[in-house]
Amino acid sequence: MDLIVIGAGAWGLPAAAELAERGHRVTLVDRYGPGNPFSSSHGPTRIWRLADPDPAKIRMTAASLAAMERLSAIAGEPVFLRRGLLWRDEAAALDAFERALAAQHVAFERLPSARVGERFPGLVPDGRDALWTAEAGPVLAEASLGAQRRRFERAGGELVLAHVVGLDETPGGGQRVRLADGRALEAELVVVAPGPGAPALVAELGLDVPLRPHLEQVVHVVDPAVPADGLPDLIDIAAGDRPTLYAMTTPGTGYKLGLDAPLRDVVWGEDEDRDPDAARTAFLLDYAREALGMRGARVVDAKVCSWTDSPDGRFVIGSPRAGVVLACGDSGEGFKFSALMGLVLSDLAEGRAPELDLEPFRLDRFSEADASGLESPTSLG
Repeated sequence: MDLIVIGAGAWGLPAAAELAERGHRVTLVDRYGPGNPFSSSHGPTRIWRLADPDPAKIRMTAASLAAMERLSAIAGEPVFLRRGLLWRDEAAALDAFERALAAQHVAFERLPSARVGERFPGLVPDGRDALWTAEAGPVLAEASLGAQRRRFERAGGELVLAHVVGLDETPGGGQRVRLADGRALEAELVVVAPGPGAPALVAELGLDVPLRPHLEQVVHVVDPAVPADGLPDLIDIAAGDRPTLYAMTTPGTGYKLGLDAPLRDVVWGEDEDRDPDAARTAFLLDYAREALGMRGARVVDAKVCSWTDSPDGRFVIGSPRAGVVLACGDSGEGFKFSALMGLVLSDLAEGRAPELDLEPFRLDRFSEADASGLESPTSLG
């Protein structure tokens, strides 16, 4: 089968690689190329975790672990690490979280405030308890994308750098992808996984799916006295005026921190400013020094990244019409499912039902009211 995959990021590239290895003729189209600084897949690490208030995400993460193990075996190197996760919040919220984890049989430990340093050396108690789970750590995002790109190239896939502006059905029942330079590509089926470019293409497909692309910022810090490579992931839920903070190690680079608070909304392809915000950088550095015990911390880099939120924080996956498979709305959590989504989208493209239950992610779950007053859900790395 001739296929076109739109988007060479955390979902599109794995789908293109898997489909090419399954024997299909695959053209992968992306405006800037894999791992570009304007994509949602930019940067070396992301968080993966079984701990999640959403049971659908827990089940999806369990399936994703198997997919990441498979990709690690194919690549001959790990694409994720286990470092554990500490999740700190108010007591009532942790009580509810405990019940959700227990219902999904996720092992955890409740730590009183004074004992949080047992799992995160240097973390300063703030009066709130925390939950610990060993089933979490960093996704090695650059290694993962590199492995998928090698698979795609070895299987004979073709990469086209171009801006997609539209999708049409051909008279023969195929699909035509229109490019900004006037060219058109045709195939039997198109997989649409465009990351921050989703709103325009979703509208082109005639769907009313409210999506919000925006920018967030992360920093890496190092402290000579703190071996960051061994630190666990951290989710420190909002307290006082501070938004929720998430953090993870990036081996060989430092400890990565970000706030679950957008810098600003962004129009993909028009706003290409990715300069870090000095005030956000200073805030994250102060947090590392004062809350994490990294008194000698300094910033080694700062990056601005894009997320595309859906109103409920869940992904949007399905087939809006014959010959088209759509996956969008990463909501800041797309990369933990990168290896899995390659398999899911490939199964959908081949007309097979994936093992993953896609009911929570169906296309038609939003009403017109969702398009107004859109609020950003938690992205958490």
